[in-house]
Amino acid sequence: MKTLLKIFLVGLIILLGVLIFNTMKLKNEKQNQVSTIDIPKDDTAAKHLSEAIQIKTVSFGDTLPIDTAEFLKFRMFMEKTYPLMHSKLEKQSFNQFSYVFKWKGKDSTKAPFVLMAHLDVVPVEAIAESKWTYPSFSGMIKQDTIWGRGAVDDKSSAIAIMEATEQLLKNNFTPERTFYICFGHDEEIAGKRGANIVSKWFKENNIKPAFVLDEGGMIDTEKFKDVKRPVAVIATGEKGFVNVDISVTIPGGHSSQPEKETAIDVLNSAIQKVRSNQMPPIITPPLQSLLERTAAEQSFLKKMIISNMWLFKNTVIKNLEENKQTNAMVHTTLVPTIVKAGIKDNVIPSIANATFNSRILPGQTSDDVVNFVKSAINDDRVSVKKQTISLMEASSSTPSDHPSFKMLESITQKIVPNVLVSPYLMIGATDSRYYRPFSEAVLNFTPMQNAKGFHGIDERIGITDLSRMISFYKLVLAEK
Repeated sequence: MKTLLKIFLVGLIILLGVLIFNTMKLKNEKQNQVSTIDIPKDDTAAKHLSEAIQIKTVSFGDTLPIDTAEFLKFRMFMEKTYPLMHSKLEKQSFNQFSYVFKWKGKDSTKAPFVLMAHLDVVPVEAIAESKWTYPSFSGMIKQDTIWGRGAVDDKSSAIAIMEATEQLLKNNFTPERTFYICFGHDEEIAGKRGANIVSKWFKENNIKPAFVLDEGGMIDTEKFKDVKRPVAVIATGEKGFVNVDISVTIPGGHSSQPEKETAIDVLNSAIQKVRSNQMPPIITPPLQSLLERTAAEQSFLKKMIISNMWLFKNTVIKNLEENKQTNAMVHTTLVPTIVKAGIKDNVIPSIANATFNSRILPGQTSDDVVNFVKSAINDDRVSVKKQTISLMEASSSTPSDHPSFKMLESITQKIVPNVLVSPYLMIGATDSRYYRPFSEAVLNFTPMQNAKGFHGIDERIGITDLSRMISFYKLVLAEK
């Protein structure tokens, strides 16, 4: 008995030693001794963003037409508001409404950089319009805030890039290397006619950017309260994207004499089965980096848990699963976004359909998603089919020690006092995914803070945020 006790105590001491040793290795991210720059409030840029929001460049769906009059209006707005950009830079159009501006740099031997944004926005549900504080396309400026669809996603990025470019051109600035400024017009419907075509032009002309920057991670002061400093997350990779259709066909009839199960009943059961399960969790390298960098700023216990994932991984995952955003970082998500059945109130439909939208973690594939759906439903009456029109597998990741990441980290430290910069995994999809096969570094970051109303009600951005973004892009354009 004493021998067993001794063995137990020795094992416990070794375990504690390992835990403490690993914990002590987790060091705080020390900031470079960088002085933050003064960022002037740019009311003119705010008015320009307000004007841009009022132009309804809406993307409704992959197969639905766009309002070309609105996209033409946006082109005219760009030409009028940013004349130097249009007169001094080379410009090309792709499928009418996507644009590439080439700003030749001093040193042609250096590989170019690419700045990206998109000009289209998602629609606003008619039923939700009355819930907006100000009309959704009003571009209202109130209390130092710009309101409206596109204020966050992603007209603010486009306006900030153009403002930075125009202001630098007024000062006769020429970048050290060549920059390509790319604006897509259909990012919200997978970018097939915009960024996809532009990226093919890059490949056909053997243009291999050393760095591509698109919308993505932001600055957060709310979700990491224990860190007690702003956290800027720069996405080094993206989840994939696939839609999965499920369909049930059962003879319908008059609603006065229903069968025990209808097509809608079976479809509803199938949806519930999928939603009550989740695909296996994965801690990706970008998420591991985010956990480590933020934990290093917190309590000894939090440090110990994160630095010893071999022991506490399941505990960490369960904690992450409690919040919808962090849950999406460890799981390939599946959610029904379209449900269709029925044409009349007294007719039982013979066919009921639903579409699941899935965002795929690196390490899993669209085939894994389909197999999971089939297994979860486990009903031969339910047809499961993968859509291929907007399919995109999970991307590769840019290492966090890459010079481009370090560059963005340094610039962010100049515009945000006491900021902690960390890699993370983009849970949405952006146009930049088309550039990953031929660019050595693709990063997703927009230096806005605690963005509100993303794809929802009361989308808005502070003028301070917009001004910070303009300063940020100026610094990127000035990089060597």
